Amino acid sequence: MSYLLEWHNFIFALPLAVGLLLSVGVVFSGLGTSGETAGTPGVQGTSEDGSHETGEDTHPGEPSALRAVGGWFGFGKGASLTLLLPILLATWGLVGLLVNTALDAWLPPAVFFPIAVALGLLAAGLAGNGVASVVQGLARQQHPNVRQQDLVGCGGRAAFRIDASGGVANVRDKTGNIHRVVCKTLPGEPALETGSEILVVDFDPEKGIYYVQAHPFPEEVPARR
Repeated sequence: MSYLLEWHNFIFALPLAVGLLLSVGVVFSGLGTSGETAGTPGVQGTSEDGSHETGEDTHPGEPSALRAVGGWFGFGKGASLTLLLPILLATWGLVGLLVNTALDAWLPPAVFFPIAVALGLLAAGLAGNGVASVVQGLARQQHPNVRQQDLVGCGGRAAFRIDASGGVANVRDKTGNIHRVVCKTLPGEPALETGSEILVVDFDPEKGIYYVQAHPFPEEVPARR
C-alpha cells in the first residue's frame, strides 16, 4: 500500500480507483434501460442519398487546439462525458502504474515518471477513440424505411446520460420502431440522465447529430415493457 502512496504512483492510483468506481456506476445505470432496446434495430441512420453520417461534432466556436485535444481523447464524436471519463481515468491510471512498476528497478522516478505520463496519455487517447468508434458504430446501424429527419418530433429515452458534449438515446419512430441515435442537448438545456424521457427537436445533417430535450409530456411517450 505504501508503494501506491508514493507521489509518482499516487498520481496514477487515484484516477484508476475513481475510474473503476465510475465505470461500475455506468454499468449499473445502463442495465436499468438495456432491456428496453435489446434486439431492436438502431440508426444514426443513412442520409437521403444513402451515405452514412459520422455523428462527429466539430464545435466551430471552439479553438482548434482545444478541439484537437478533445478529439484525441474521443470527445465530440458522439460518446458522452459520462461514458468516456471513467474509461480515460482508468486507462491513464492503469498504464501509468504498470510503466512505473516496470521501470522502478532500473530508473529513478524523475526519469521514468515522464515516460509513464506519455504512455498513459497515449493509451487513454486510444481507449477514448475506441469507445467513441463503438458508439458511432452502434448509432450508424441502418433502418431501411426511416430517414434521419423523420425522427425529429419523436420521443424516446436516454440510453446514456445526454449533455451538451454528446450522448445516446433510443428513439421510437412514428411506426413504433426504436432507433439508437447519437445526440446532445440544446445549448443551455440541462443534462438528461439515463432513462429520462426525451423529445427529438432538431437534426443537424452536416454534423450528423440529433438535438433533444426533456419530453414536455412524458406520459405520452409509450413505455416498452
